[in-house]
Amino acid sequence: MKTIFLTMTTTIAVISFAAMLFLNTILGAFGLVATSVETLSNLQTSQKVVEKMKTKHQTKKRNLTKNFAKKSSKKLASTALAAATIGTIAVVATVASLEVSAYCEEQESLQDDANILYGTHDEFDFKSCLKEAEEESKDLLTEMKHSATESVANAMNSTVEYSREQWLAIGELIDSTGKASNEWWASMKNWIQE
Repeated sequence: MKTIFLTMTTTIAVISFAAMLFLNTILGAFGLVATSVETLSNLQTSQKVVEKMKTKHQTKKRNLTKNFAKKSSKKLASTALAAATIGTIAVVATVASLEVSAYCEEQESLQDDANILYGTHDEFDFKSCLKEAEEESKDLLTEMKHSATESVANAMNSTVEYSREQWLAIGELIDSTGKASNEWWASMKNWIQE
């Protein structure tokens, strides 16, 4: 009895295994696979998560360029004002190059995410990104240089005007001091002569 039970159990197991292999081979030819309902449910949940991540990835990719232009212009404008007070335009160029580098690093991160999400193996060309970002920021940098030059010129004009006003005030003070000392000297002469 044991032998019959063991033989039947082994036979059923072998037939089930052979049927599963046969079924998977036929389904595999059509790009399908046999799986349990629980595994299918987990796969569907995972697929929804991946779709959400893909949507967020696309949104982030679209907003990256917009945010780059917006953020860079603000930083460059404030840096241009600081550069005008320091007296150098090199500060603006340095900030611009840092912004371009940060932009390309974010682009590289997005490419890595896309490779994971879409199952691709595209490599990111950092040099090409730097070149493209520099081209996009050239107009912005030129505008900031012009703005900084104007700021420096205005600051210099304000300084010259302020200095001129101070010299005029000092000249008036010297004149009034000279008049007061002449009057004092004249009154002292009168007092001594009396």
